Amino acid sequence: MVRMTSDPKTIALLQTLGLSTYDAKAYAVLMRIGSTTPFILAEEAGIPRTKIYETIKRLEAQDWIRVEKGRPGKISPVCPSEAIGRRKSAIVAEIDRLETEFTMQYEKRTETEIPKASIIRGIDNIAVKTAEMMGRARASLYLFGTLYYPEELAPIKGQVAAAKRRGVVIRISSNNPVRTKDMLVDVYESFSQVTSDVQVAPEPFIRTLTIDNKEMLMMFPLPEAGMAARENVVALWVANDMVTRAINNVFNITWGNPKWTGAGADPEGSVTAREK
Repeated sequence: MVRMTSDPKTIALLQTLGLSTYDAKAYAVLMRIGSTTPFILAEEAGIPRTKIYETIKRLEAQDWIRVEKGRPGKISPVCPSEAIGRRKSAIVAEIDRLETEFTMQYEKRTETEIPKASIIRGIDNIAVKTAEMMGRARASLYLFGTLYYPEELAPIKGQVAAAKRRGVVIRISSNNPVRTKDMLVDVYESFSQVTSDVQVAPEPFIRTLTIDNKEMLMMFPLPEAGMAARENVVALWVANDMVTRAINNVFNITWGNPKWTGAGADPEGSVTAREK
């Protein structure tokens, strides 16, 4: 059996609660063997006899142990739920205060950096950028809007499936079906094959992809285009955490609305670029 005193992690954790190395070793031993004498405690914890009484005095003063008077006096540990729990609550309260203070400072600070951004033209180039971004997703992948082309669905579906296997949080919202220049595209049917995190909603005729609260890609049909053809689309890519979080917050307000789930709207109600 490995003694708790030989476990550096145990001693290190106790030290984060304010104990010295000797104090931590003594309390860990008491938890293992129970009530004992100063002499045995010193031997078991590897504490010099010249240091054991000052160690006991500190632990008693801080309510880690109880000392029975007598010769030799017996030393007993205070219940961990009391001794550790009290300090845990104090630490959590301080961490919460620090988090609140730093968050306020972070949100109030002036954004001085120039965000990375670029404009991408044409569906082929946008598809490459979309695949790159989705492949980088490690925490979240949000895809919302109604601008899709038939040839995109299979590659995007593959990236969604791969992200799902990595444990990425997926959220997809789109009108359904989507009417392109040549055909209707069943977005819901395609993506629901690889994830259940798909909702049908009256999304605008654009498409936004966000990754890990770090970067976003927003695709639009060009305004002069009578119908959104392959070459008549443009996308704005921005790598900025504040911008991406703001967009995700707006999306999350509508995510999961019960009236917007299901297989989709009647094809006559689908959205086209001309209608927009």
